[in-house]
Amino acid sequence: MRRYGLSKSRIIIGLQCVKRLWLAVHRPELAEVSAQTERLWAGGHRVGEVARSLHPGGVLIEAFSDLRHAKAETRTALAQPGDKVLFEPAFDYGGVVVRADLLFAGPGGNRLVEVKASTAVKDYHLNDAAVQAWVITRSGLDLDAVAVAHIDSQFVYQGDGDYCGLFREVDVGGRIQPVMKQIPVWITDFRQALAGPLPAIEVGPQCHSPFDCPFLGHCAPHTESASCAELPRLDSAAHEMALSLGYPRAYLDFEAIAFGVPIWAGTRPYEQLPFQWSLHVERADGALDHGEFLDTTGEPPMRAVAESLVAALADAGAAGPQAPVLTYGTYERSILQGLAQRFPDLGPALLSIADRLVDLLACTRRWYSHPAMHGSWSLKAVLPTVAPDLDYASLADVRDGGAAQDAYLQLIDGDVQDEQSAAAQAPELTEARRAALRTALLAYCAQDTLALVRLVHFFAESG
Repeated sequence: MRRYGLSKSRIIIGLQCVKRLWLAVHRPELAEVSAQTERLWAGGHRVGEVARSLHPGGVLIEAFSDLRHAKAETRTALAQPGDKVLFEPAFDYGGVVVRADLLFAGPGGNRLVEVKASTAVKDYHLNDAAVQAWVITRSGLDLDAVAVAHIDSQFVYQGDGDYCGLFREVDVGGRIQPVMKQIPVWITDFRQALAGPLPAIEVGPQCHSPFDCPFLGHCAPHTESASCAELPRLDSAAHEMALSLGYPRAYLDFEAIAFGVPIWAGTRPYEQLPFQWSLHVERADGALDHGEFLDTTGEPPMRAVAESLVAALADAGAAGPQAPVLTYGTYERSILQGLAQRFPDLGPALLSIADRLVDLLACTRRWYSHPAMHGSWSLKAVLPTVAPDLDYASLADVRDGGAAQDAYLQLIDGDVQDEQSAAAQAPELTEARRAALRTALLAYCAQDTLALVRLVHFFAESG
């Protein structure tokens, strides 16, 4: 039987789903990596870079494609006298290869630190650290401590390039000991699976936990929810709710960005920072006005977002306590509350908006379903059943929230000069391309609020 080589990544993949592991080894061309996954990878790379920057003088083992060379570089670095920090050192044992994030080595002992972009230690991080430690210790290097360094969500960036305090280190040495005992069994099982036919594993929760599987489109190309057998349903309460809304009615949507490694002073990791809003205001006579705001200067956009929204609602006569503000979900409420906390002088006006929010997602979940939604109540699943002429697929460049973030990062990249941007290595945008991305962002956000208008009209007219 062929002895398939394994790595930490392959073992972690196998623990999620052995079918995914088999496909990754034998049919990698079938993988479909989503834009969201690529964004997560880019964010993870940035987190790793910052972690290394906190240890000046550390040695990066750069031979990523040549294991033999990488192992030789690692041995040479470890043989140097005194304390040292190695980045990406390479080890193997029994045909299992690992590259560690941070290895602190010296006469006083050796400490392994795995760096994670999450804000807490998760169960699969223990598997990750256990595999690393198992290979490293069996290759001949004793470890006195093993830790996971994760993002501290309470860290506040001061804007000075100093990320000291961004990470919180958690010792996991004791917690991984039971896990390490299972690793030889995992290795044997995975090698046997790889030597056999494609495992017969049905689509299930493992397809999304702890990661979205890139082979899901291959395993379930036409999977539909059982709810497809349902008949369309609309409760009369939706009709009553729509008719009870006062005028003027405001329909609000934000677009926001969150950085694992903050780039603006006074912000925290993964804090949702709005850079855009769209606002449709509907009046009793049927008139429908639209306002919008988008900041692509590269400067912190939060105050400009807050001030412009408060002013727009006031100008439209929709700032009074009887003027409802309709959203889809609780996201806008959390953004408004965050802005109110950040800018106390604007707090009363922002919290007044939050107090008048009407969550159309909650209403739709309670009172409406349609077979074409396939069991999803996302706006993009609901909209084709109530307003098929509003087609997100017809939009250019930006058709979902992830694409909106990507477009925003491209537009501000030259201004903030930060590697967080997925476009950091891309050629500088032409003015025409900048204009196209800006137009696409505005069109996408405007469609979101127009969709809310059409949803309320659908409820009102379906009684």
